Amino acid sequence: MQRLTAYVRRVRTEGFTPKEFRNICVFALVLLSFICVSGAAVRLTGSGLGCDDWPNCNADKVVDFSTAHSAIEQVNRLITFLVCIAVALAAAAGWYRRPRRKDLLVLGFVLLAGVPAQGIVGAVVVWADLNPATVQLHFVLSMVLVWAAVVMLVRSGEPDGGERVPSVVPRVRQHVRLLVVWTWIAVLAGTVVTGTGPHAGDEKAKRFWGTETDINGHALQWVSRIHGVIVWITVAIALSLLWRLRRLRHDREVLDAPMTAWIVAAGVQGTVGYVQYASGLPAGLVLVHVAGATTLVGITAWLWCSTTLVRRSADAILEQAAAR
Repeated sequence: MQRLTAYVRRVRTEGFTPKEFRNICVFALVLLSFICVSGAAVRLTGSGLGCDDWPNCNADKVVDFSTAHSAIEQVNRLITFLVCIAVALAAAAGWYRRPRRKDLLVLGFVLLAGVPAQGIVGAVVVWADLNPATVQLHFVLSMVLVWAAVVMLVRSGEPDGGERVPSVVPRVRQHVRLLVVWTWIAVLAGTVVTGTGPHAGDEKAKRFWGTETDINGHALQWVSRIHGVIVWITVAIALSLLWRLRRLRHDREVLDAPMTAWIVAAGVQGTVGYVQYASGLPAGLVLVHVAGATTLVGITAWLWCSTTLVRRSADAILEQAAAR
């Protein structure tokens, strides 16, 4: 206890070091990613209306573990509180970090505003009886928060001071931007497939385009095919980017790690997608697919961040050296 008190006192007077702040960013990103998967588990187990009210579980109880569905939904809500704590800590750490940086403060505010917004959307999801459009918004907002958390983590490892400049040539940066756009389109199309298929969170929940929910449903077949086409276009854009980088040694070195991770994640994600569809959308594989989508969004954010770097001026270098 004395050690914790001394640590808090030291943070209040001296602030968080860049390394401490980065560790907090990792913690926040892990929990934000985990809540995406746990939220999908609620839907895949048919527990979306295990608690039919918000913030109470139901009209009789604030917390209810009397049934399996209510227990699953209740655990997911409790995990949300842990996410709130992690995000609040990251935002506060951005303020107490030394030296304080505006970009990290802004990203911390985005996370701090986004998590309560998720809570509001989650309430709307319950009140709307799992309307697929609200469930779709819930997941997309989660992806936005994961994106912001990755950007915050990447930038926390950059040097303080200096000017942000492109790290690759303009045509490569535009190509990466195109890949980012199509990756998001693929994710959005995936949410439409989910909102059309059998895993809507409850047997009585509405679906997009009618009530057909089995693997042979006409609507599900078509949205799955459209999603597949979008994914192949996205992969083609990624492969064409690799082809472009073959003669740009510096840019290839800059983007090597995130591009390799993107190709691997997309390959695994595509394989899981086809296998789950061919096997009738088993809940376990769908959960893996959601985890893969979360991972791919995070990697795409990392790839985008890699197209710029911080160029430190001589004055900034001398100033930091003097501070040591």
